[in-house]
Amino acid sequence: MTLPPVRRQVIVPVTPEVAFDRFTADIGVWWPISVKHSVFGPGATVSFVDGELVERSPDGAERSVWGEVLDWEPGRLLRLTWHPGHPVERHTVVAVRFAELGDDRTLVTLEHSGWERLDQAAAAARTEYAGGWSTVFGRYGTHAATEPAAVDEDEVWLILSHTPGPNAPEDGDVFASPDFGRHVVFVKGLLAEGVVVGAGPIAGHTGHGMSLLRVPAAAAADYVARAQDADESVTGGLLQVEARVWNVRMTN
Repeated sequence: MTLPPVRRQVIVPVTPEVAFDRFTADIGVWWPISVKHSVFGPGATVSFVDGELVERSPDGAERSVWGEVLDWEPGRLLRLTWHPGHPVERHTVVAVRFAELGDDRTLVTLEHSGWERLDQAAAAARTEYAGGWSTVFGRYGTHAATEPAAVDEDEVWLILSHTPGPNAPEDGDVFASPDFGRHVVFVKGLLAEGVVVGAGPIAGHTGHGMSLLRVPAAAAADYVARAQDADESVTGGLLQVEARVWNVRMTN
């Protein structure tokens, strides 16, 4: 069974180059070193060293390789294997993409995939990481936003693409699920706020749909966060969501 990736997204008020640097060079600052999120626990450190993401024990005597860098493109893409506390043969893959929005804003997307390599433990591992990345990536977003965004009146057009999640019916028909009503409630809430341009299913693609939002630039980060954390059909696993920015050139 193929499991969908865990996806987390955040908009930060810095350029893609700065967002990339704050993810990589500062990972030892924002990563929550704890028993749950590290191998050695409190007092340990984590950093990128010679193409690897490495954790060192509090006394510096021991090291644990969390992953090996596969792609390193500053301001655009970081991709690495992922196996904290496990041998490389049991690795998954983490990819972090940085998309420029203009006005020193960047959409950062983290996708964690490759669960099939974990065999019987795949579903449990995905569920655990879905919760873990919510906390960890949130800390990155806070750290990356240490410089306030410039105040402007521009608008951002957001595409929220929805596809079947890990708890969707086997046939992918999420629309027939009673839990789909939670998604409808969420979208109607956005509609009441006056930010929805359109929403609905994609013809010919079972279980796929999208919502197009037109939001103030200063509020874009909040809408991306809400799409992940306030839509109960997403948090419950019926759907998964990916936010993208549409660079609109012509409108009425």
